[in-house]
Amino acid sequence: MTNLFFSNKARQDLRKIQEYISNEQESPQDALKVIENILNRIERLISFPDTGTLLSPKINFPTNYRYARAASHLIFYRHENSNIYIDRIIHEKRDFIAILFPGNLND
Repeated sequence: MTNLFFSNKARQDLRKIQEYISNEQESPQDALKVIENILNRIERLISFPDTGTLLSPKINFPTNYRYARAASHLIFYRHENSNIYIDRIIHEKRDFIAILFPGNLND
């Protein structure tokens, strides 16, 4: 059985995504749809945890992160043993490398 864990940052990401779409774009219904889409994609990872793309070949930096796409968001997670750790959920237009690895890649 695969266990699923959300980091505090991932939980904050979900809240911020919902708040942004609800408030800034004035569309609470769209916000719920986006969150549902993200959570459905995460749910599929439980059955198929290795379907996400490995991140390290894309950034030439060693990491065990994988990512999965949910509409315009990227779900960054780690699959270790029978556990899936959802670490961050970031909009595809943001600098996810700087968010995931602050100060580590350009030193």
